[in-house]
Amino acid sequence: MDLLLSRILGCLIGGAAGDAMGAATEIRTRAEIKRDFGGYVTEFFSPPDDTCAAGNKPGMVTDDFSIAYYTVKEIIAAKGEISREAAKAALLKWFDNPIYSRFCGPTTRASIMSLKGEKAAPAAAEDRLIHNNSRGTNGAGMKASPIALFSKGDVDKAIRDAVAVCSLTHPNDVSLSGAGAVAAATACGLKNGRDIKGIIDAGIYGAREGAKLGAKYEILASPSVEKRIRMAVEIASDFDNVRDALDTLGDTIGAGLSAVQSIPAVFGIIAASRGDALEGIFAGVNIGDDTDTVATMAGGILGAANGAEVFPEDYLEILDKENGFDLKAAAGEIYRLG
Repeated sequence: MDLLLSRILGCLIGGAAGDAMGAATEIRTRAEIKRDFGGYVTEFFSPPDDTCAAGNKPGMVTDDFSIAYYTVKEIIAAKGEISREAAKAALLKWFDNPIYSRFCGPTTRASIMSLKGEKAAPAAAEDRLIHNNSRGTNGAGMKASPIALFSKGDVDKAIRDAVAVCSLTHPNDVSLSGAGAVAAATACGLKNGRDIKGIIDAGIYGAREGAKLGAKYEILASPSVEKRIRMAVEIASDFDNVRDALDTLGDTIGAGLSAVQSIPAVFGIIAASRGDALEGIFAGVNIGDDTDTVATMAGGILGAANGAEVFPEDYLEILDKENGFDLKAAAGEIYRLG
């Protein structure tokens, strides 16, 4: 398989696999994951009844990758043109699918209600606030890797494209800083492969540029995504492997819904895993809290850096079958657009 095509497909497989595997462990602590799954999770499980993804079969994704997939399909239909119109069409089609829309996060749901001309109930009480700092979520970062594939390795284009799409639902400096970081790291991996220093440096640059672009929408009272990425990478440097790093990363950086937790955690995982795609995904799945989002971002970035061949052969079959996807066809269409 052509190297670029392999990396595009690797990003899609890695992102989908991380979401599907992390869906089973989401919102649990690291100790609860070990207790309830018999140890460190490295395979697809049915999510327990007390998780957000209850009812999913092993290999089924949640909102994290499914929104990205719908967005990719709309951009393909638009011949590769990145626009808010394509992002809007993808969101509305995605929301009409009850399998996925039940996972809709608060920031994305409020945006979709606005696009549909409806008022989300919680927003009315928040209208009087100077800022709603809870909006600085990872919902932009979670879909940034597949969007970055249309850059073909151009880091600045990847950042601009991610901001253009994600600002529809997450118009603030914090969320778009996270999207910029993930998009830039993916583009670097797509072009240069498993260059871990380059990927991390690109992520730091993307976080800075994404924050600048996002500041024209809204500036939230929040820590810096860029500075917390640096902190996470520094923590990772103290460990010989990613499994040993998880407790310190989870306790110090966090892995929650906020972009200032989950996006830096991803870069700590990338550094500690030495760029190994499977180990990066497994770390995201086992770090606790918002595991599906952390794992889908780590999987997308590292999948692009390593290529499709690093994943077990049955991943593609399982993910396509359980979600009605055709990831290989989507990768081919993205590749041909270049």
